[in-house]
Amino acid sequence: MVKINKYWLILLLLIISVLLIFMLNSTTPNKKSKENAKLIFGDNFISYVIDNNKGVSFNIFGVQDIRKQNSSLKDQVTSIMFNNPNIKVVDYKVDTGISNKGYKLVNIIVTAQVLTNHVEKADKLLIQFNNEKTTTHEFGEITVQNGVPFQNKHLAPFGEYTVGYPTLALDVNIKNNEKQSISVSKVYDLTDEISYQFKDLLKIKPEEVKHIKINSLSIKSEKEHDFITMTPILSYSLDDKDYLYNMPGVIYGILDSDQDKIKKIVHRLND
Repeated sequence: MVKINKYWLILLLLIISVLLIFMLNSTTPNKKSKENAKLIFGDNFISYVIDNNKGVSFNIFGVQDIRKQNSSLKDQVTSIMFNNPNIKVVDYKVDTGISNKGYKLVNIIVTAQVLTNHVEKADKLLIQFNNEKTTTHEFGEITVQNGVPFQNKHLAPFGEYTVGYPTLALDVNIKNNEKQSISVSKVYDLTDEISYQFKDLLKIKPEEVKHIKINSLSIKSEKEHDFITMTPILSYSLDDKDYLYNMPGVIYGILDSDQDKIKKIVHRLND
């Protein structure tokens, strides 16, 4: 019978243990790295004139289903893009908020540029994770255009200009910089989904500051948007010529409490 030194026996057992652990780690899937966060987005309606070469930042709200897995979304996301290469995401930030009934609020802030002189649209968000998997998400829609078709010398915001609203309203002050009167016919967004037609032309006298207050903008479709970011566009005439003026952007629903945001998004799961 072969005798084995006690020291060598212990060393052999240690080597076998290490090899077994290594083999188990290499063959067993790492659930944390392979399971991406489950995301559900609200209906985010973005209709915006991007007249800044550096791009404009937009909020896209959703929730992370944390009932089975509560992983850190910030640590997982490595890339974000739209399903339109002409809308370029030049920067992004993933923020998370409160949790309610198994869902955590997510706000993806994307800074986007439009790469053409045309109206560009997208309706899906492509998110790449650190395991190199990419998932596609419906988030609502984004419609953007650069500032080429718009005139920004005749009119300008003046004094109080309300940016955030709970409902589809508009309350702004606009100054006529010209020596002639301006006639405004309509306010609308790039898609004409949201608009207001003045019954009579809104006259703005030379160098006058006009208070424009609209209690309820019209919405064309029956679709209810959860969060709206838009550029109000003024259609007007000056000296018998028609122009478009892109006013500073406004937001609707984005100032709601985090808890109300979660409720709005989760409610869509039951529709």
